[in-house]
Amino acid sequence: MANEKRIAKYQKLFLSWLEDAVTVEEQLENESDPQKVDKLQKKFKKNKDMVLHNGKIIGQEGGTIQSIWEQLTERQQQIVQELFPYGTAADNLEQQQKRTSIIKFYKKDIQKVIDAEKKYPPYDRNFPVKEKVKNKRYKAEVNLGWFLYMRSQKDDKNYEPVWNYEEHFAAAVEFTEEERSIMERCYEVGKEYDHYFMNEKFAAITNIGVSMVNAAQNMEEKNRLSIARRWIKNSYTSIFPALIQQMNPGKQYTDIEMEREAKEMTKRFIQFIGNREQRDQLMQDWKHLMNDPSIQGYEEHERAAMVLRSVAPQIGEEAAWFTYSCTQIPDTEYGMDLVLDYSYEELGLE
Repeated sequence: MANEKRIAKYQKLFLSWLEDAVTVEEQLENESDPQKVDKLQKKFKKNKDMVLHNGKIIGQEGGTIQSIWEQLTERQQQIVQELFPYGTAADNLEQQQKRTSIIKFYKKDIQKVIDAEKKYPPYDRNFPVKEKVKNKRYKAEVNLGWFLYMRSQKDDKNYEPVWNYEEHFAAAVEFTEEERSIMERCYEVGKEYDHYFMNEKFAAITNIGVSMVNAAQNMEEKNRLSIARRWIKNSYTSIFPALIQQMNPGKQYTDIEMEREAKEMTKRFIQFIGNREQRDQLMQDWKHLMNDPSIQGYEEHERAAMVLRSVAPQIGEEAAWFTYSCTQIPDTEYGMDLVLDYSYEELGLE
């Protein structure tokens, strides 16, 4: 049952903050002093945030703003429509909240791009992607742009219908001109990186799967500890160094540093294998995605690249690679569970 007293209270607050927002907006149009402009922009944002806050409460209490709609000026109505594209009814608040969360997520990544521009040197945009990914500015742009791109593709598992760049960015009012410029640039970077990921980066990682299969097929000893040690040594000397280099392009390692990093990654892989419930669920999800009818026209390694791209943002890049690696190891008595029977010391990792 609607609480009419609370609805009336928050409608009054809603109107007050909305009137202030229009007043500040008019002041902004006539102000040229940079410091005052900055101060007014912050005030304008505060006013709009409070309009959002009170509008949500009105909806949660079972009310709407239709009863006060005629009291609003044309500009006030425009602001409300911009802030509440789904309306303020309670049934639509979930979508509104999700939209707000998505935009907040992007604003954090935009700030990371701004911070990277201040801290790190620029890169040559004409360089190939495999060179640009060595630059921390470019990596920050990929972090934002790849999500913008993937979540805009309707045939992608990461598609986000509530708010995505291609369908909603043009009409979005939540971003400043600087933020919009960064998003436009990073979207193109994300598209570029996606092409690189699908056609170049994953091709190198495919060799890791081949190494996993070959290692399993070549286990001829009958001594279980000896086989486990061979598994582990092959992992930190031949398999994971390539993965580490792929995940950290441009970073130079000495032989000692690489062995240390590869051994640490091997330990994490053992921990990943040991969490059987999580591992089996991730492998099951992986196989389900690999069998998705929408990607059956592609070669197996291409489908694997698509699945990896889809799950990496959700579970982390390393966990995604580990899942892929597990799918490549034959399920035999000399398979991956074998290494769980021994300590790191017995396996030669410490």
